[in-house]
Amino acid sequence: MVRRLWMYNMHYETGAAEALDGVQIAVMSDQIAKLTVALAKLERKRVAEQQNMSETVQQIKEQVMNLARRPTTSASDDTDNKSNEDDYVDLTP
Repeated sequence: MVRRLWMYNMHYETGAAEALDGVQIAVMSDQIAKLTVALAKLERKRVAEQQNMSETVQQIKEQVMNLARRPTTSASDDTDNKSNEDDYVDLTP
């Protein structure tokens, strides 16, 4: 009789442990699924930010190249028909 009671308890405990293991597996599976979704979301956000940054860098490069191509004017490059004498101030009274 004692042996039967012991076997019944072992069977019950084993069943309860298996049920608990099943619950733990389900909870962990749910956590893994949620973490996988969050990771995918973060990856999409990172890719979008990287794309935005690349576009900004490209725009800055284009602006710099446009500035470099723009002709510059200097005092020696006087293109109007005035004489260079008009560019200087006479310091004598």
